[in-house]
Amino acid sequence: MEGYLGVRTSCNVGLWPLGMGENEEEEELLLDEFFVDESYVLKSFKYGSNTISLYCLETSSTDYDLTGQIVWPGAELLNRYITQGSICLDGLSILELGSGLGLTGILCGRYCQKIVMTDHMDKVLKVLQRNIDMQSSLSDEHHNRTMMCEKLEWGNEEHINNILQNHPEGFDLIIGADICYQQASLHPLFKTVKSLLSHEACASKQFILSYVSRARSIDIALFKEAENQSLKISEIAGTRTWVHDNILEGTLYQVQLRNDE
Repeated sequence: MEGYLGVRTSCNVGLWPLGMGENEEEEELLLDEFFVDESYVLKSFKYGSNTISLYCLETSSTDYDLTGQIVWPGAELLNRYITQGSICLDGLSILELGSGLGLTGILCGRYCQKIVMTDHMDKVLKVLQRNIDMQSSLSDEHHNRTMMCEKLEWGNEEHINNILQNHPEGFDLIIGADICYQQASLHPLFKTVKSLLSHEACASKQFILSYVSRARSIDIALFKEAENQSLKISEIAGTRTWVHDNILEGTLYQVQLRNDE
């Protein structure tokens, strides 16, 4: 189907996320096991003139896994898009969904006026706050920027309302990087996106999603779920590329409310 992404099947690799969505119970068990690990190491990432140091899982030094405590290839894709100047973040207020370690959010904080990073797991929020605190202690160059994190479980109306009440001025942009790797999460994700975009305080009415294809079933479900939530999803021209050692294909999507909404 046109518009869907792919995987280089000629490569003999054992990528864990490949085919995800086919056995949700096994996925949940694997996720739980990885969240037990708290062996954090300090790593530095460079994008253009920006060098960002973060605490992340030691396992991420060799391969990425299924937790919000490491850096995902979709984050690399969105980060390059930002540092190449393809989108102007100057003066914007941004909300990030599924922030994990906070690499993309912290990078945005180098350009925008305010970034609110979110995640649903307390353990992830703990290391995320640690990474945010470390940025302010390393340099006061961006002291006038606001970076913070809050809890947001997708589909949880109480969490969504808390976010909107805590930030009545709203958001100019909503972003998410590599957050669509489980088919079961697509419904609450797009339900949350619709609720946020529908709010009067959401100025630009757009959600930028950095997506990496790991299973065709999820590629198809992504578009179907967006349509079910009356959302229009379109690929941002020129962003499709191979990621993760040229094994997986990723792209950026712009998600907006349909005109008839």
